[in-house]
Amino acid sequence: MLKEGNRPNPVVVDLTDNILLHTDIAVENHAALRSGFAGYPANPRWNVSKFHAWKTGRQLREALAQGQMVVRSTDSMLIPISLAQEKPPEKPKPNPVWSQIPSWMKHIRKSYQTT
Repeated sequence: MLKEGNRPNPVVVDLTDNILLHTDIAVENHAALRSGFAGYPANPRWNVSKFHAWKTGRQLREALAQGQMVVRSTDSMLIPISLAQEKPPEKPKPNPVWSQIPSWMKHIRKSYQTT
């Protein structure tokens, strides 16, 4: 039985040359995940975790085909359609006081060292 605290941090997996995915599937099962996404049959010699990764890849492929997931154009990440419809976070506005200082003075301030 798997424990919730035993999961690794999410990593980026390249499903194809043009599609990336954030996943918490272990690195040793990434090939099975890619195999399922590509549509290959499961290997009968795989253990349970590899078969689960393969099945997840198949489900991702089906969700992409049905329009439940999309590939984000900015970074080629496979995401649910609900995240694609949200607008991206706004960029922070520059500080107006800092933008009024000439660039040569900013350079001097960066190179200044106190003793």
